Amino acid sequence: MLLINNNSNIPLGVSFSIIEVICTITIASLVKLIAGDLSVFIVLFFRYLFCIPLLIITAFYQRKSNAFLIESKSGLAIRTITGLGSFGCLFAALQFIDLSLMTTLFQTMPIFITLLAPIVIKELVGWFRRIIALIGFLGVLLILDPLKENWFNFGVLLGFLSPFFGALMTLSVRRLGKTDHPATTSLWYNIFGAIVFLIICMLIKTEWPDYDQVFIILIVVGLVSSLQQICLAYSLKLAPASLLAPLRYISVPIGIWVGVYLFNESLTSTFYIGTLIIIFSSLMIIRREAQKKS
Repeated sequence: MLLINNNSNIPLGVSFSIIEVICTITIASLVKLIAGDLSVFIVLFFRYLFCIPLLIITAFYQRKSNAFLIESKSGLAIRTITGLGSFGCLFAALQFIDLSLMTTLFQTMPIFITLLAPIVIKELVGWFRRIIALIGFLGVLLILDPLKENWFNFGVLLGFLSPFFGALMTLSVRRLGKTDHPATTSLWYNIFGAIVFLIICMLIKTEWPDYDQVFIILIVVGLVSSLQQICLAYSLKLAPASLLAPLRYISVPIGIWVGVYLFNESLTSTFYIGTLIIIFSSLMIIRREAQKKS
């Protein structure tokens, strides 16, 4: 069954997309704030747990008795594994590297999608997009500055793995979207996420938060995450993906501002140059893909 939606409301779709970007930065900032106090597995458990109630309401509202019905179980499994990998690496990386660096590294996802699409979904990718993707990675090298000491560490590795798994997740969602409803797939994804990280917390005997302030922050992370997922789904439903994709890059200046002014992060001139190269490369890839589809 192919799911097709002809509804289009571009201003509202753009509004949802901007809210989604703000939610993403808010989540990353809150995780960064409590990263030194809690195990990343506890943070991830609460993130997935508190997403579930709002997604259940959304799924039943849209699909009624079919709220939990899945056609492609293998597709859901791939989407879940890659999604957990992306968010797990993202949250873990924030314990080791700056918010501004993680925000910028995450924007390499379109570059990874370009390189992985021919392998994963057999999509034809021309040489132009491949060359642009390589230019984007030059921007990453500028940011990381291989000439300085200890330029590559565990946090940077996690920072790369997050958009890598995110690209695989995006490609799996493209395929899964042809057979299954996004509300149902999001609901199952978050249920499995909560179960997986609860089991991990129990197995390694993780300490639970012992004071109210951190517990409140964890609840907020979960609730904002559910709002972020709903805004993402509805933005793509109401406006073309090619129009919305460039809007995600407003997360870079916002992430840099938050990192500098709230977490006292220091940035170099090569960081800004590399960031501009990554954004330029990703926008060129998005533009080329939009031209190809049209």
